[in-house]
Amino acid sequence: MLDWEKTMVIAVHPDDETLGCGGTLLKLKAMGKQTSWLIVTNTNGNPHYSDEFINKRNEEVEEVKGRYGFESTYWLPFIAGELEEVKKIEIISAMNKAINEFKPDTLFLPFPWDIHKEHNVAFEAALACTKVFRNSFVKRVFLMETPSETDFTPSNVVNPFTPNVFVDISEYVDEKLDIMRIFESEVLPHPFPRSIESLRALSTVRGGQAGCKAAESFMLIKEII
Repeated sequence: MLDWEKTMVIAVHPDDETLGCGGTLLKLKAMGKQTSWLIVTNTNGNPHYSDEFINKRNEEVEEVKGRYGFESTYWLPFIAGELEEVKKIEIISAMNKAINEFKPDTLFLPFPWDIHKEHNVAFEAALACTKVFRNSFVKRVFLMETPSETDFTPSNVVNPFTPNVFVDISEYVDEKLDIMRIFESEVLPHPFPRSIESLRALSTVRGGQAGCKAAESFMLIKEII
């Protein structure tokens, strides 16, 4: 039984929430729990993307918000591709404001050794927001597995993703994959890591480890009981 009442997922880029814990978010919502989406980087006014892409991404985010039924969504203004250039205190401050407003008891964060440097930066800032004297309402913190980032971590150099928590998403895996299809530019044919086939295969493997049809896996790094 998931006794988490208020869960926030911190997605460095739109689609990370679906890749990492989409099935879990759907399951929580079906259980009547509250969920929130914090997107760290933004394409609006971003010189790295065309107006066509920006408009399409905004439409995708709105559609995904509706599919998950988030109680709240926060989209920070940091330019995608330039997060490393931002002062850490600015990222922490923006994240902390959103976290204080929603007051989640459960947080999902990117894996700190993902191959994408912006995931590293976002993790460090988010973790700073979980200090008990800063936000005592945060009772548990999980790291997510993000295909195309986590799976390319050089395990002989840094710590590999080693899950210790599994959530049965057998009833929600098809809906998760349908939501992932909304991000058209992020889903490519197999053997791309974010292909529908690859994502379903990962959920099947994690399900095999958990004794169910399909699962998502996480690393629990903090829990206050």
